[in-house]
Amino acid sequence: MPNNIIQDCEMNLPLNDQQVAWVDKTMNSMSMEQCIGHMMLPYYPGSPSDWGSFDENPPKAEEWIKHLEKYPLGSIYLRQAPTEEAREKLKILQEFSDIPLLVAIDLEPGLTGAGDSTATQFPYMMATGAADDPTLTYNMATAMAVEHRYYGLHWTFSPVVDPNLNFQNPITNVRSAGEQPEIVERHVVPFIKGFQHKNTMAATAKHFPGDGLDFRDQHLATSVNHLPMEQWWVTYGKIWKNVIDAGVLAVMPGHISLPDYQGFSGNPEQAPPATLSRKIQEILLREELGFQGVVVSDATPMIGMTAWAPSSERIIQNIQAGSDVYLFGDSARDFKSIRKAVSDHRISEERIRCSARRVLELKARLGLHLDPFGPIPTGDQRESFAETSCEIAESAVSVLRTDGRPPVLLEPGSKVLTITIKYDVPSVSPLDLHVVDDELRQRRLVVDHMLNPSNSEIAEHASKYD
Repeated sequence: MPNNIIQDCEMNLPLNDQQVAWVDKTMNSMSMEQCIGHMMLPYYPGSPSDWGSFDENPPKAEEWIKHLEKYPLGSIYLRQAPTEEAREKLKILQEFSDIPLLVAIDLEPGLTGAGDSTATQFPYMMATGAADDPTLTYNMATAMAVEHRYYGLHWTFSPVVDPNLNFQNPITNVRSAGEQPEIVERHVVPFIKGFQHKNTMAATAKHFPGDGLDFRDQHLATSVNHLPMEQWWVTYGKIWKNVIDAGVLAVMPGHISLPDYQGFSGNPEQAPPATLSRKIQEILLREELGFQGVVVSDATPMIGMTAWAPSSERIIQNIQAGSDVYLFGDSARDFKSIRKAVSDHRISEERIRCSARRVLELKARLGLHLDPFGPIPTGDQRESFAETSCEIAESAVSVLRTDGRPPVLLEPGSKVLTITIKYDVPSVSPLDLHVVDDELRQRRLVVDHMLNPSNSEIAEHASKYD
């Protein structure tokens, strides 16, 4: 059965005449293969079976070009620290591409600025809520956008706009601005406006219709937002309405169900995730909340999505649900699946072109047809960015409770062990808390440090310290 055609293919913020002219001209020149390619955003070039080799050694420009010659993608993902080397690679890829590539990256505060990158290291989003100064949040986002546009990056998969309502939730935690919806709203809106200031980069609000309630992880299972709709509207719904009204350019549905809205309140485990739900994407997000920007799925290899359909079918159901961009799929398999769905009249060519146009409009808004790179930040700018980071970090320090106990008092010469627990990802080098260690040593304490120790290693060494 053919899916309903999205009637309004234009984004909710109007383009200027020059941008519209470029979109129209480009759209009229695009083949169906190019339109299909604008709906895909793979993790790496090649087959997913080869992706593991790129974790240690990011793909070279020629490897991406070989992939782009087979599959005319509209977007690619940068899975490495932004560096001058990465910038040179992106310059080669942009010169190769007839239509400018939209380059995406996951720029969540706390995950940027480490490793080989010269970008400023900012605290996690939780720190912005603790500091509770929206101007600092705006300045942080503006800084991140300016620094990364220089490298040729255009689209960030941030911010997380989920309130951290369940402390056991493995997704939100430090990535959320806080537990109170009003705190989250107070900081994600300036974050979005800062990133999108002067169309430097596009922000993505995630994870629709709202994570932070379930104790389960979308990577391992479909999580559930179990709120009745009257409660959803005054919590999550209020955040989403304000985020959309603020002009966020992209929204990322999660592998999260909303059973009360979907008609599964009596059997919530039967409710499909938002990534496969037309009711959530088309009716709730687009019609009721009025979002007309780019909808990008969350990472599609997650079990929260893969458990619902075979691999060749998932991209079809995701498009039918309303997505414009399919994140981290298999280009060879997915091109074949979409071609067949079009020939079988399960998806119309008009539907494909509608999503391709949305992606083109995003490119035009960001000025990629004029220059996909930004100017190098000045020394004064970098100094200002570092000051903003320090001010957020210092303002975020909070006393949650004391239980009537005095602070730990250690005499000079006491032995202290500090530990860093850090998830190691290719784009971010482990960040040891050397500043803490240095401060303790200045107070004449004897400090040792361990990075990612096992429980047995901690138990073995703990008795040696005061």
